[in-house]
Amino acid sequence: MTIVIDSDDREGLDAALRIARLMHDKYVSTGTSHKESFGKIEFIKMLRKFMKESVNHLNDEDSDQVKSLGDMGNLRNAKRFADRMFRGER
Repeated sequence: MTIVIDSDDREGLDAALRIARLMHDKYVSTGTSHKESFGKIEFIKMLRKFMKESVNHLNDEDSDQVKSLGDMGNLRNAKRFADRMFRGER
């Protein structure tokens, strides 16, 4: 598919953007544009789960994810948890 865009046609630009988003959602949306939606209570529960898992990793001598208290809030630890949540591994 080819979309030709005329920069002087505002309605055409809006239509082209809608078409591109529809095509992206239908054919590309494999996680790169995934939008997770949740409410305040679910968010609080997720934070609690993150904290509990971090403490468990800290106390587990075989785990290398959290080696010290400083590791609990680092980006790598948070990213691992977020990746699992967004993949649906709750």
